[in-house]
Amino acid sequence: MSVVGLNMSTLRLQVLSLYRKILRTGYMWQAKSGKPQDTDNERQYIIEEARRLFKKNKRVSEEQEITQHILEAEARLNIAIHYKNPYPRPVNVPPMTFSSKKGRRGQQQVIKQSRPVYVKSIDKE
Repeated sequence: MSVVGLNMSTLRLQVLSLYRKILRTGYMWQAKSGKPQDTDNERQYIIEEARRLFKKNKRVSEEQEITQHILEAEARLNIAIHYKNPYPRPVNVPPMTFSSKKGRRGQQQVIKQSRPVYVKSIDKE
């Protein structure tokens, strides 16, 4: 579902629906290992991470920024379900991967630009 060009009330409904979907996923989550302790830990992580990030971003008011957060949440949820792993998948880019005449600064900029949407919330601000 595309979130571009939606008004604020529609975005609000979409955010609340997504929040409920994430919490439902957390409550019904089964760890890939099948161990009860792993299942409990992963359920707790999903629920606490959702609450933390939604609470952190509750004052966001720009439509474009809200849209970016929605896309990130949907991507993280889909990846978690697909891989049966609720933790963010790290992005590993070895140093000096990109050859550039701009040097290290240019490489850092390319690495930053290449980071997928689903890891923006775990970046240090």
